[in-house]
Amino acid sequence: MTLDEETIAGLEREFAVFVRQDRAASGQLGREVHPDLKVAAYRLLAHLAERGPRRPTELACHVGVTAPTVSRQLQHLEELGLISRVQTLDDGRAYLVRLTEAGHRRVEEVRVARSRRLDKLLGSWAEEEIRTFAELLARFNGSAAAPPPRQCGGEG
Repeated sequence: MTLDEETIAGLEREFAVFVRQDRAASGQLGREVHPDLKVAAYRLLAHLAERGPRRPTELACHVGVTAPTVSRQLQHLEELGLISRVQTLDDGRAYLVRLTEAGHRRVEEVRVARSRRLDKLLGSWAEEEIRTFAELLARFNGSAAAPPPRQCGGEG
């Protein structure tokens, strides 16, 4: 199926608006976790909350940054008391990153705030419309998922 240029242009505009609004909202919600927290660092916290302790290399692959970049972000999160490092059992040199109790609490606070925001945004929608939107968005995200630009060792 080939879409006409006007349809594609409209879709691109709407995606751009969505991404801008989501980044702004995520930035605000991230600052609610901690005033010094950056959006990218919040994504790391959310991934740890969802998946549990992870190696820094897996976190770098998940957010699409280099190991030194994720290392700086993790150091900042550790200084804020939101994560801690734990040694792995199989390799004394390696470590996993996990949320602290404060990190779990803060991520949950943001999850609740995001849910409230979505509830307000979709308050006038019928439940079936919301369900359909979620299904279509999941379908789109599934088809848009591309392999990472660099090898991530099958993690992510």
